[in-house]
Amino acid sequence: MIAAVGVLILGACSSEPSGPTAAQAEATLKADIDWLMKLLSVKDVDVTDAGGRDISCGEGKAKRTYVVAGVNATGVDGSVNTLNMLAGGLGRRGYEVSSVDWGTPKDELVKKDSHVKIVATSSREKNFVLSGETECLRAD
Repeated sequence: MIAAVGVLILGACSSEPSGPTAAQAEATLKADIDWLMKLLSVKDVDVTDAGGRDISCGEGKAKRTYVVAGVNATGVDGSVNTLNMLAGGLGRRGYEVSSVDWGTPKDELVKKDSHVKIVATSSREKNFVLSGETECLRAD
C-alpha cells in the first residue's frame, strides 16, 4: 500500500506540465487572427509584430505577441462598427469580449482555453489594429 502511494506521488511529480507552451498558444493566436483577416472584408493588412520570440515573464515563463493592422473595406463606416465586425468574427473562433472602451474605441477579447487575448482598437473610422498576446506560459 505504501509503495503504491509512493509510485503515484512520483508519477505525478514527473509528468509533463499541463497547458500549452507560449509557442503553442502563439500558434493558436496567429491562426485565429489570420483566419479573421481572410474571413472579413479588409484591405492593407500589415503584420506589424510577427512574434516568434519569447518575452520573459520570469520563473521560466514567457509570453508571445502578434500584431496586425488593416482597414475595414466594407461599406459600413465608423470605428464602433469596425470593432463590432472584428469582435463578431473572433466570437466565431471562441473569443469572448472581456472589456469595452468606447472612448478609445477598444475591445479586449479572450480565449481562455487557449490562454490568449486580443485587443482590437479602431482609432480612425475604418482603420484597426489587432494586438494579440499569450498569457505568461511555459517557455519552450
